[in-house]
Order: sequence, then C-alpha cells, then structure tokens
Amino acid sequence: MNFNQMMIHFCAPTFCNIKPGNLFFVQNKVFSKSSFEAWKKDFLELGLMIFSHKLSKTSTAVLVVNVSWASKILSDVFVKEYLAYKGYDESDIFAFLKELFSRMNRNRDFPHEVGFVLGYPVNDVIEFESHKGHDCKFCGYWKTYSDVEKARRCLCEYKACMGMCEAWYSKGYSLSQIVRAYKKFSAA
Repeated sequence: MNFNQMMIHFCAPTFCNIKPGNLFFVQNKVFSKSSFEAWKKDFLELGLMIFSHKLSKTSTAVLVVNVSWASKILSDVFVKEYLAYKGYDESDIFAFLKELFSRMNRNRDFPHEVGFVLGYPVNDVIEFESHKGHDCKFCGYWKTYSDVEKARRCLCEYKACMGMCEAWYSKGYSLSQIVRAYKKFSAA
C-alpha cells in the first residue's frame, strides 16, 4: 500500500465523520511528506487536522483527528480526571497530543489514552490498562470490556466505510467527492 492508499484505508471513518480520530503507523520509507502536506490541506477543508510524528529511524505515527469532537471528549470530567491521574496537566487538545507523542517517543508503555481521541469508550480505555490488554469480551478496533454489541456495530460500520472509500478512491474520486458520496450513502 502506498501512503495515499493508507490514508484512505486507515482514516476513512474519521473523514466520513463516524469516528473522531484515526491513528496508524507507517514505515518512513513509505511516508510521503508531499502527500502528507496535500492531505493536510484537504483535511483542513473538512475541519480535520493531521499530525505526523517520527517515532524512530523506521516508523512515523500519523494521526487524523476531528479537533472539535476530540476536544469535547477530552473535556469530559471523568476523562479529565483520568488524564490528570496519568500526568497530563493540559486541558487543550494540542497540548494533549504533544504530550501523547512525547510519551510514544519515550517508548516506555504505549500511551493507551490515545483511545479517547480515537473514539473508544472511556471504560474500555481504562479497563484495557487495568487488565493489561487481557480478558476482553471482544476484540475489533479496540479491546472491549463493556458493550460488545456496540463494538461489533462500530467494527462493521468502520469496515464498510473503509471499503466504500477505497473503492471510490480507486475510481479516481477526490477526498471531497468521497465524503459527499458517503454522506449520500449514509443518508439513504
């Protein structure tokens, strides 16, 4: 998969507005700075922001996020308390992301609190950490410890969205055309 195909595949649920954020990792030899900048411009027109953070000589993290949606999640009192407990002093999404990428670089434990801006249920993010990733009830896009049916519905919705967007992209649709086509499809 080239970088543009990865963007469509991994980020479709976010640019189709069914998920607040998507994170994926790409090999540096596949990462394209020029494509990244083009996506950045396209995403801004949709109210989304894209961030890249080089983690090592071989890997870069790419995060696409609906800033207003993610900010709303981070402003939840319970989430704020949890993040304060984890050592995040910031209440601003950009400060949160800066600290998050910093923690990814330190390579201690992966900062699973990224799940908040990816739209994972708060209880599942916290339970994942307390169970050290074991004993989940369902594993889809995240490990589910609570509402299995909701997680299954999300999995199906995300996969369907990704498949449609990939098909439209392979037909030459632009990002804005893909978003319009998905809106028509989901409204039907």
